[in-house]
Amino acid sequence: MITKKITDLQLAALYKFTRKHFVEHFDVQTELVDHLANDIEQIWEEKPSLSFDEARAISFKKFGVFGFMDVVGSRTKAMSKKYYKIMFSILKDFFRLPQIMVTLTIFASIYGLLNMFPSYQRYTLLGVFLLFFIVIVVQLYWLQKIKKARLKESGKKWLFEEMILNTGGMASFSYLPIHFSSMFEKDVSYGFYQLVFFSSFLTIFIIVNYIVAFIIPSKMTELLEAQYPEYKMMA
Repeated sequence: MITKKITDLQLAALYKFTRKHFVEHFDVQTELVDHLANDIEQIWEEKPSLSFDEARAISFKKFGVFGFMDVVGSRTKAMSKKYYKIMFSILKDFFRLPQIMVTLTIFASIYGLLNMFPSYQRYTLLGVFLLFFIVIVVQLYWLQKIKKARLKESGKKWLFEEMILNTGGMASFSYLPIHFSSMFEKDVSYGFYQLVFFSSFLTIFIIVNYIVAFIIPSKMTELLEAQYPEYKMMA
């Protein structure tokens, strides 16, 4: 007896089926389509009389009450873990030679500004980070433009690509320094240890935001090709 196999038309129908069930990203769709296709063929081995739609319904039922959402959640969690692993790897480099010189320069600049104007520490900090906030917002705007352009060009959304262009959600905290500066009391001069703490915290904060908004997006193609072997051919 000839075993029934999934056709190209049926594969296309499976992609459409995943999109219908709110799976937006092509890489997650592909993983699900591969799983469904293999499962449908196994079902046909046992019950060859079933139609494609009937076999697909049986296969989909195995995903439970939440359908594909558990798979989407699992893939998102895995990609988030990978993203932050990359981020922390780059962050570590800022505490090794030669990048540590950049870290020390940022720290010394913040500390120097706060120490130079002891009566205006709050306003000094607010001014510096308003500038920082504007730079981040402008960069986020360009990253969103890139995301829209890439989607329009390829017609496909990749989970890891979207995570990179959304800065892993980290840039949503870029307003924190402005809130942080409001903790400074007016007309109060803070001591050495307090200024070292504030300067250290804000130095790391600036570096992290620079990594997620500038460095990781600049390595996007390289990272995506490493994650998805098919990306180079399809992007």
